[in-house]
Amino acid sequence: MLIAPPVQTLPAPDPHMHDLAWFLGEWSIFSRTFQAEPAGTWAEETIFAVHSAELGGNMIWEHFFGPLQGAAYEAWSLRKYDARKDRWFQRWVDSVPGGPVANWTGTWDAGTRSFTGYAEGFLDSEYRIKGERAMREIFDRITPDSFAWRMETTSDGGKTWTVTWTLDYTRVAR
Repeated sequence: MLIAPPVQTLPAPDPHMHDLAWFLGEWSIFSRTFQAEPAGTWAEETIFAVHSAELGGNMIWEHFFGPLQGAAYEAWSLRKYDARKDRWFQRWVDSVPGGPVANWTGTWDAGTRSFTGYAEGFLDSEYRIKGERAMREIFDRITPDSFAWRMETTSDGGKTWTVTWTLDYTRVAR
């Protein structure tokens, strides 16, 4: 038996939750993933995502699905702004058997209208790259109906970055 929760008013979201309002909606995505074999090629596919504000606007839920490198793929993500740390945090889980829950943290730059996030496993307690290797995600070229995302890796502590995956989002619905 499903028990309905009591009617309640949730706390108002932190104002920074509005920084990623452009992220909300339904999206068709042109995906390009770098392939090691044959060397220097890219797998190109169309995938989809739905991003919604949940918990009274205090969290963004992401549902990401479609083919990835020719195989069925699905992922869920939770994003939330933490005012105490002045950062965004994300938890990502996907359908890859035995794959880990990925933890990310990042910041929104209102001046450039871009978001940069880093895989937490490569960061120290001050959110700096702690070794030679790291991964980051960058959201940019944001318009009302599109934006771009890219995954980059470094093996020299962040001096240079290599793009390994790109996503070009086109809005399907708000």
